[in-house]
Amino acid sequence: MTAHLEMHLEHLLSESLESVRQRQRETLGRMIGGEETDFVLFGAGRLGRRVLSVLTEAGMRPLAFIDNNPALWGRKVEGVEVFSSEALARKMAGNLPAVIDSVGDVRLGGRHLAARMAPLRQLGFSRIAVFGHLAWRFAEQLLPFQCVDLPEKLILAREQILQAFRLLGDDASRQVFVAHVEWRLTLDYSALPCAADVAIYFDDRFSSRSDDEVLYDIGAFNGDSILGYLESGRRYREIHSFEPSAGNFELLQANIDKLSLAGQSGLYGHMQAVGDYEGLIAIEAAGGHTLKVGEGDERVPVTTLDALAERLTPPSFIKVDIEGFEPQCLVGGRRLISEMHPLLAVCAYHEQDHLWSLLLQVWEYRPDYRFMLGQHDYDRAWDIVLYAVPQSRLPRETNDEH
Repeated sequence: MTAHLEMHLEHLLSESLESVRQRQRETLGRMIGGEETDFVLFGAGRLGRRVLSVLTEAGMRPLAFIDNNPALWGRKVEGVEVFSSEALARKMAGNLPAVIDSVGDVRLGGRHLAARMAPLRQLGFSRIAVFGHLAWRFAEQLLPFQCVDLPEKLILAREQILQAFRLLGDDASRQVFVAHVEWRLTLDYSALPCAADVAIYFDDRFSSRSDDEVLYDIGAFNGDSILGYLESGRRYREIHSFEPSAGNFELLQANIDKLSLAGQSGLYGHMQAVGDYEGLIAIEAAGGHTLKVGEGDERVPVTTLDALAERLTPPSFIKVDIEGFEPQCLVGGRRLISEMHPLLAVCAYHEQDHLWSLLLQVWEYRPDYRFMLGQHDYDRAWDIVLYAVPQSRLPRETNDEH
């Protein structure tokens, strides 16, 4: 199977830049029936208003917005009226316009996306473009956006992508890798496999247990990863949870306090970011579970993994989910990773190239890890985690040897 997957990957990455760039330019028009056609925008929120501005500047003014929020129906957004999809279908019966998705929730599984679009198709809307098609066409104004970026960047990164593929330790991981490369090139959601039925971060498929585990939970949000760890049945010595947002940290500490009252010891919360230097850093104060580090309106303390390992008990397991700031966090832990070789579980889906670049970054620090990918969350089919596992922590049974 490995040879077949590698051949398919090489085929995907052999497309000429001219062909890829033509697809970037022309897909939007092909999906909606030409850029001169009448169209509406689906989603009148913050991103919808931004899209409206971009399209208006390009001479593409929508007839209307459609939105699922009843509070917006009948209102105007930047002079464009908002309808329910049913009301617009009645109003324009017999001459339905094209639809461009301006919601921007690109991290969807094919099943979830199809379910969201099904009501539009049932009403007769047949020409529908997803946000990625729009973003390709107006890349300068709209990209990068989450993990969507120009497909041509994958062609230019061909050798790095192939190198990362060859470092993966099992065929299940290779399948996930190739499928997500294909999606980044084509936006074909049907290429994405369903998520494996395994828990995120702490499943025994990816690593063995340690009764003396010291977990660093980077990007702890409200403590949900602590709960996931405890539900896995794994033992531990200490769990240190790092969360920079004051609002999120309040929820985290409340959950730690509840667990402590219930008899769980060794749980510690730290209100700070973890990156590639020590000092202060900007965050989005209202970011919730998608809080961005490195940009925003609030400044908070930031430290590094290397510094933490000197002040606290050094970690045997590091989980990282910090909305695209993962590379900087790993930079700040280069010495720790190279010398102490902790087990790593790093989210690898927040930006287009993280699928391969994070693997290569860790491999540069310590080349004897076994690398695996887990695709979690069945409905969304998206939450990809890179597992870098030292030889001493390999699961008892593996699919195949690297």
